[in-house]
Amino acid sequence: MDIQLLMRIERMTPPRWLTLSADVAAAKRLVAGGMIEATLETQVGTKAFATEAVLVRAITREGALVIASEKSCSWKKAALPTP
Repeated sequence: MDIQLLMRIERMTPPRWLTLSADVAAAKRLVAGGMIEATLETQVGTKAFATEAVLVRAITREGALVIASEKSCSWKKAALPTP
């Protein structure tokens, strides 16, 4: 899941905002893993309801290597002949 989000972030145009709770949780794991640089923001609504949003500033070198590896694996799978 986290790698799928990382690849989706790569395709997004700046500013890269993530607001879905599952995306925010995955983004926190990606930051902890050193794959992205991001800012976590808490947005307070009118009903005293707070939501978290993540602004992705950059994909780090480690994240770029994971993306390249994942793309390489998917290309290899696509190149295999079907029996």
